[in-house]
Amino acid sequence: MAPDSTDPRCRRVVVATLVLLVAAVVPSPLRRHESWAWLGPDKFLHLVGHAGYAAVLADAFGGGRCSDGQAAVLAVVVSTGHSLASGRLQRWVPGRAFELADVLAGLVGAVLAAGGWYAAHHGSSFSPRR
Repeated sequence: MAPDSTDPRCRRVVVATLVLLVAAVVPSPLRRHESWAWLGPDKFLHLVGHAGYAAVLADAFGGGRCSDGQAAVLAVVVSTGHSLASGRLQRWVPGRAFELADVLAGLVGAVLAAGGWYAAHHGSSFSPRR
């Protein structure tokens, strides 16, 4: 089934894609802190941003387009691809640089959100079975 550009889920994907891209390429007025190499406030922003993005993607890919499992996996893949591409664009942006830790934080956020989205659609709980 081809995506319908009037579908609100598709519009949310376009908006979220553009918001993440703009956030990645806006020049940073702050100095980079070497102590934030693997853990810092920017990593939290990557985690939250890509979690939201993956949830929007999973919702758009689901909805009859593919199975919920496929939608969740595809959401993680697309979110991570976006993170890698926008990270590469940062080489031309003052005060910004590609960091593997940013991609990993985004991946963690995407996996958590896509997994939560999948669980919510299947009424699953993460409690152990008896």
